[in-house]
Amino acid sequence: MNLFNFYTIVDETLRECLVNCLVHADYEAGYPSTKIEAFDGWFSFFNPGQMLISKQQFSMGGDSRPRNEIIMKVFRLLGASERQGFGGPLIYKSAVQNDFRLPELETNLEHTEIRVWNIDLLDSYPNLTQDEKAVLQHVSKSGKAQSVSDISKAISLSYYRTQKVIHVLEEQDVLVKIGNGPATRYALRVGSAEMLTQMQIVMDIIRKNFI
Repeated sequence: MNLFNFYTIVDETLRECLVNCLVHADYEAGYPSTKIEAFDGWFSFFNPGQMLISKQQFSMGGDSRPRNEIIMKVFRLLGASERQGFGGPLIYKSAVQNDFRLPELETNLEHTEIRVWNIDLLDSYPNLTQDEKAVLQHVSKSGKAQSVSDISKAISLSYYRTQKVIHVLEEQDVLVKIGNGPATRYALRVGSAEMLTQMQIVMDIIRKNFI
């Protein structure tokens, strides 16, 4: 991907996050305040109030329920929200295409926050060992949940050592375990285990509609 396309996609992501932050904020609540912060490698968009759709609906797209219709209309007139209801998939698209760490979304009765990264997935975990980074990179690139055996063979690491590394990544909330016994698989943690299946659906939607 050339530099122009890189900045275009990152700019598009930040625009969508800004629109979502302002359109869905519960201004009547008054607290906590709407806040947008830029850090070294990631951005945080924080607003009062709970999202009116679920995390799964946000990531899959197609369901738009803005809390502030007038603000949404302004953004549409400005051309800043062309695909209403597909801001979520666009945000995930940026992360997938650039091999960034996947966005993290938190929403409850008090506030909603989405964090997006603009650095490589491995760079967002600077304290990992080389083996831990190798496991993380393989699971990320595979696009689906992996068994210990799959990971061990792919990165030429012993089965025992791979198990140890996976255990460390689980403890650090980087990987999540799916299933039990021989069917056990591991995947990137995306908010909750239930989101993992949804993320696979999201990737299919992104490929069909945006790539």
